[in-house]
Amino acid sequence: MQIDSRIFSAKLLLFGEHVLLLGATALAVPLTAFSGKWVWKRQKDRYFDKMMDFAQSPVLSEIPGLDVQTFQHDLKEGMCFESNIPTGYGLGSSGAFCAAVYQRYVAEPESDPAQLKMLLSRLEGFFHGNSSGIDPLTSYLGKPVVIRQKTQVSIALQSSWNGDQPLVFLLDSTLPRKSQPLIDWFLQQQQTPVFNHFLQERYLPVHEALIKAWLEADSEDFWINLRTISALQREYFAPMVPLTVEKVWNESLEHGQFTFKICGAGGGGFVLGFAPNKEVLHTLLQDFKLHFPLER
Repeated sequence: MQIDSRIFSAKLLLFGEHVLLLGATALAVPLTAFSGKWVWKRQKDRYFDKMMDFAQSPVLSEIPGLDVQTFQHDLKEGMCFESNIPTGYGLGSSGAFCAAVYQRYVAEPESDPAQLKMLLSRLEGFFHGNSSGIDPLTSYLGKPVVIRQKTQVSIALQSSWNGDQPLVFLLDSTLPRKSQPLIDWFLQQQQTPVFNHFLQERYLPVHEALIKAWLEADSEDFWINLRTISALQREYFAPMVPLTVEKVWNESLEHGQFTFKICGAGGGGFVLGFAPNKEVLHTLLQDFKLHFPLER
């Protein structure tokens, strides 16, 4: 059996967690440190039953051009998706898998990014009940992606930093998480007048300015807006801040030597952080496991 050697990376939603559901701008980047690929195994893979459930689901038959029969046959013959992407950590493990399925089993894939996002969201919906499609799209394209107004998709155009690019890190909260309850909580809060006013008048303007500063490599505006977002998330998005990180998050708002924000749905898994350098992290966060996903 011929196996495609292509690697499908995890994804990191740098900016846009939850508010992308309201049409706010989101920026997602591929993470080559975590990835998966098709491999051939003679013994049955531990995820065989789940993959076969997916292969036999009505969702796949609704995707134009997807060769469901070949997919099912390959699984029975020992093909599996081998990945080091941690599950439940907000890095798009199911998204990478769906991207790999689409790439391998659709002979004439969709070329329009917006339409492709929609198709991939339907695939990933099997695992989460609802999907924005951003995770599998970023994995499939292998490039940073900007999403505006939910459906406007483009490759991100990033300016060059003048030697002072913020260091991106992931802190392991060691807590499990489930996305849907937090998504439901956010959408319920958004329906209340007070919370919706906060989003429209305070949060979203800063959020948009933050993404603009990152893409334009404007260090001064980036840190100003990031610290504001961190403080607002800590106050208004409290259920999404993992319990194990509350203390150091509060401390970061006081000393400003590094800054946290929610990673994905929040609540557990990784917390996303930014710092000027590693030295301060090793001193103040020595009790946590850190990853530096954008390092080459």
